[in-house]
Amino acid sequence: MDQTTNNYQLLISKLDQFIRKFYINKLIKGSLYTVGLIFGLFLIYSLLESQYYFSSGTRKFLFLSFLGTTILSLGYWVINPLVRYFKLGTTISHEQAASIIGDHFTGVQDKLTNVLQLKKQSESSANAALIIASINQKSEEIKPVPFKSAIDLSKNRQYLKYALPPFLLFLVLLFAAPSLIKDSSYRILNNDKEFERDAPFSFIVDDENIKVPQFEDYTLNVKVEGLVIPSEVFVEIDNFQYRLEKVDIVNFSYTFRNMQKDTKFRLNSGIVKGKQRTIDVIEKPILTDFEVSLQYPSYLGRSNESLQSVGDLIIPEGTKVIWEFTTEFTDQVDMVFNGKKATVEKKSNSEYSFASRIRSDNAYKVYISNKNIPTPDSMAYSINVIKDQYPVITAEQFVDSTNTKLIYFAGTAADDYGLNSLSFNYAITNDKGAAQPEKKIKINKSEGRETQYSYTFNINDLKLQPGDNVNFYFEVYDNDAVNGSKSAKTGVMTYAKPTFEEFKNLENANEEEIKEKLKESKENVDKLQEKFKKMRENLLQKKEMDWQDKKEMEKLIEQQKELQEQ
Repeated sequence: MDQTTNNYQLLISKLDQFIRKFYINKLIKGSLYTVGLIFGLFLIYSLLESQYYFSSGTRKFLFLSFLGTTILSLGYWVINPLVRYFKLGTTISHEQAASIIGDHFTGVQDKLTNVLQLKKQSESSANAALIIASINQKSEEIKPVPFKSAIDLSKNRQYLKYALPPFLLFLVLLFAAPSLIKDSSYRILNNDKEFERDAPFSFIVDDENIKVPQFEDYTLNVKVEGLVIPSEVFVEIDNFQYRLEKVDIVNFSYTFRNMQKDTKFRLNSGIVKGKQRTIDVIEKPILTDFEVSLQYPSYLGRSNESLQSVGDLIIPEGTKVIWEFTTEFTDQVDMVFNGKKATVEKKSNSEYSFASRIRSDNAYKVYISNKNIPTPDSMAYSINVIKDQYPVITAEQFVDSTNTKLIYFAGTAADDYGLNSLSFNYAITNDKGAAQPEKKIKINKSEGRETQYSYTFNINDLKLQPGDNVNFYFEVYDNDAVNGSKSAKTGVMTYAKPTFEEFKNLENANEEEIKEKLKESKENVDKLQEKFKKMRENLLQKKEMDWQDKKEMEKLIEQQKELQEQ
């Protein structure tokens, strides 16, 4: 019984060895197929690319198809038999192995198959002893047969014709013309880039990484280098050709106007085409709108205003100005007043605000910027401030000839925005220089920017003592709420009451003046009497008065009245 088991196990072991050699054979055959396919496909793609300089899309297809073919061939012809050799997957059965062996050794297949069938029957049959004896007999018969020799690994040499030619051609080209292989394979691997075909000339661009702020112009400068220099160069944009301006023999230029979006272009001349390039447009910060709100000082009585897109301002002093900016593609807004930077509040992604009470002239700039354009654009404006002017006042005095101590005044007062108060001010200083506190007398005025006033000043009411002086003037205040009320005054006027000594001297002077005038009057009376005497003597000699005599008489009577008044 033990001998039977050993014979069967030996038979199974030989079958397992055959199965492993079967997959070794498939691995060698598949490896040769894989090498031939991979190198052949690589050479075909490389030679085609070196000849035709395919587009980026075609090169991507070649790369992906080569990669897919390589993975599939390796998986099917190499990895699959290798996995099955290590029994990591499903392998052929002992019956299938027996069939393959039978194809090589005549008469063995039926005996092997019979042994395997009898073994299965022995496990469930009542006549197990007879079946085992039959298995042992048949196993002894086929025991000397070398199952592994049914597979001749040397026959795989015939498949070298698939692997060696492309591999040897690859080595030849690699050493004889390396650029033919390396350059084309490099372009296939980097299929997302554009490459220029080798030509008698090439296009040299100043900046390969072109970035242009939005809405600005960009001038493309191109230099042509090579053995042959074309007379014309074109740029292709959206399938349209545009001629470049020829600067000199080798330099050309083209200006892209008002760049608003990313633009792809390709340079070409004749059959020579340059690689596709891109101009990246950087979003430029834009000030779409701004509003200026003016809040005037309340004392002006002026309604607040809002101005659209007006930066240059002429405003009264103390006006509160609020700037509201609306922007696009903007990260920051700055304002600089007379060289000093001010913080602008960011209210939202697109709205900014700044407020200031303006009291003097300003020159200011508004800067808008974003992360892509660190050097901001600026807009310059000016603010002219209208200062609150000082009020003005005038006064005219009138003295009563019959009463020199009663003075009448009339005048006007005015201001650019309005008057606050009007007063008559006076102060008394005695003969020793001691001054009393100044007194103010409020004078009624009309509402508005201008008023006319009148005032009567009775010096007798002051009860001045001899030697006292009175200084008096009119004063007006405006309604300036920004700087505080400002005042204006008339010229200071003075009344001086004579001292006792001055009164005595004045009295003596008056007596002398009276005496002189009396003396003069007496002389005039004597002269007038003399004239009357001559007139009477003349009239006595005439019967009646003529016209000339009447006129002479009237003249003498008039002179008599003047003497009486004196």
